[in-house]
Amino acid sequence: MKKKSKKKSKKKKFIIIAIILVVTIIIQTLPVLFPKPLGSESIVDENVILYYQKGDEKGANEVFDLLKEESDSILSKMKFENNEVTEVYLYKTQWQLAIREAGFVTLIIAPPWHIGDSHNGNVMMVSPYAPVEVHTHDSILTATLHEFVHSINFQINPELSYFWDNGIATYLSDQEPEDDDLYSRDVPTLDEMHTDNGLEFAEMGGYAFSYNYIEYLDDTYGWDSILEYVSGNGSYEEIFNKSEEEIYNDWCDNLEESSSME
Repeated sequence: MKKKSKKKSKKKKFIIIAIILVVTIIIQTLPVLFPKPLGSESIVDENVILYYQKGDEKGANEVFDLLKEESDSILSKMKFENNEVTEVYLYKTQWQLAIREAGFVTLIIAPPWHIGDSHNGNVMMVSPYAPVEVHTHDSILTATLHEFVHSINFQINPELSYFWDNGIATYLSDQEPEDDDLYSRDVPTLDEMHTDNGLEFAEMGGYAFSYNYIEYLDDTYGWDSILEYVSGNGSYEEIFNKSEEEIYNDWCDNLEESSSME
């Protein structure tokens, strides 16, 4: 009888622990399922629907006006017909953005400079009036264009690499790096360029280097070749007539030459 009682007790504890874990996971991930800010209002045009929180009308209108002004140009540059409006979610604070990206655990791991993201073709951003380390009102607005480009890249080719995706986004949103961002650190290796970890990418200067990489390809091979690769219409050899490693070595030589001219 005692053995049966112990077994029942262990089983009961296991069930309780399992229930607690399931409830914790549900609570942790619940915000991800509801990206709209609480009590949100919306502004709409043919390319964008922007959801924002009451009290942030000024920031929302600035973001919306910028996207309205620049979205046609970006879509034209990408040669992409936007058949569906891009959903943009604007939050008053970083913590509201963070929990809707990956749940409450993101509050622990999100870097202090993080201001936006794009998931499955949407755009998630903090308001340009949110207090953020490193960033300014204007840099947050520019980053909104960056995330909009990410949303278009996803619709064109969801398999595009992290480095290429960010290179196109920084290039088309005119986030040109400072010389120190390029020439004061080591060029990432080809293996490092294949990372899909956002923190690793940022730490290696990925935003600056990916911009420069796309700029180099544009100057050397032309924008149409870049679009062919972005669209997944061929390999490096098929589009650029060189292997990825050969392109990488040529780019490194170009960086070294540019650095010596500074």
